[in-house]
Amino acid sequence: MFISLPVSGHVNPQLNLCKELSQRDVTLIYYTFEQYFHKFDSMDGVDLRKYPDEFYHYYNKLAADEKLQSQFMNLLYVFYTFTEKLLPFMMKEVEREKPDLIICDTLAIWGKIAARYFHIPYVYFVSSFMGDKIMMKETPAFTLSLVKSAAVSIPYIMKFNSIIKRLEKQYGKVVDKPWSIMEPEGKFTMVVTSREFHPGGNKYPPNVKFVGPAFVDRETLTEKKDTIFISLGTICFSHTYWDICIDASKDLGYQVVVSFGGNRNNKVNEVNLPDHVTIYENLSLEEYRNVLKRSVLFISHGGFNSITDSILYETPLIICPGHAEQASNGRVVEADGCGRLFMANTKEFQKENLKALILQVINDKNVKKNLSRYRRSFLESPGFKKVVDELNEEFQLF
Repeated sequence: MFISLPVSGHVNPQLNLCKELSQRDVTLIYYTFEQYFHKFDSMDGVDLRKYPDEFYHYYNKLAADEKLQSQFMNLLYVFYTFTEKLLPFMMKEVEREKPDLIICDTLAIWGKIAARYFHIPYVYFVSSFMGDKIMMKETPAFTLSLVKSAAVSIPYIMKFNSIIKRLEKQYGKVVDKPWSIMEPEGKFTMVVTSREFHPGGNKYPPNVKFVGPAFVDRETLTEKKDTIFISLGTICFSHTYWDICIDASKDLGYQVVVSFGGNRNNKVNEVNLPDHVTIYENLSLEEYRNVLKRSVLFISHGGFNSITDSILYETPLIICPGHAEQASNGRVVEADGCGRLFMANTKEFQKENLKALILQVINDKNVKKNLSRYRRSFLESPGFKKVVDELNEEFQLF
């Protein structure tokens, strides 16, 4: 049984694991929103189950609240309130199915609670950086951002502490505390990056498996890069971001491609746009990667999958984060010398400043060297076939 956090940034990295499991002698039940079912069309042996419709509507309501995305502690409240909404459904599902093993997205707290309550073996799937004690020691800026978030998010801290108390009263001491959500706790843990790219990667014990990227393209990189790619992902939106990015990049001699990620809230002033600026409401994964591989720069929101794909294609990054987790990702990208973090919600986010940064990143030879090094670490990672073999060795699944 695989219990996911039903957002594209978490579902997409899990597809190749599901595909590998579906090719083995095992029945896989996967929980997500119905809108993601089509991603599994090429797989036999995956029993897709949808989360309740009322949770789907509740999720969309919270996802549209920008205030809840801006701080880590606010996001923790979101995960705990999701858990309280979903637990009655999840407990019934687990009790009925009695799985031999539960794979939990680390942020799907409801899955971990159900596994512990029914004493079912469980493992973790991490769709981003770990965010645990080791990473906090390695990235002081990340730790500082948590402290700052706590200082301004006291009402949300009180709210999620109340949820924890209610859940513990009903189910016992099986609920993650905020500081333990991302801890591997000695469990078999799959992380979709390389050990070298992850902060403090060499300090993790053997139970933490750095699988490598969820998607790997081993084809020779294109030598002709003629595009600046601008995208904010599927959730984030802004009324000024796009115009500033286009104005900053349109006169630098490159094609400019903008993707809204399917978010209809985004708007661009299309009056007098030059022919070499192309705007898409959305791009398929294949189309998005085809643009990225020919891009000399990617101006991104800082989603983990976007960062990973950029490194695979050795495309430098400017991270303009939409929420707290993306800002943390951007700090890692900057620390690893693969690009720069530029906060879009500050007074400094102006055309001339961004234009200067674009030219600086594109011409930085050290960025190119670092991208090449981390791409190599991605290609040398073990991959899902090996990790499924190890999963079977530990749990005798097939």
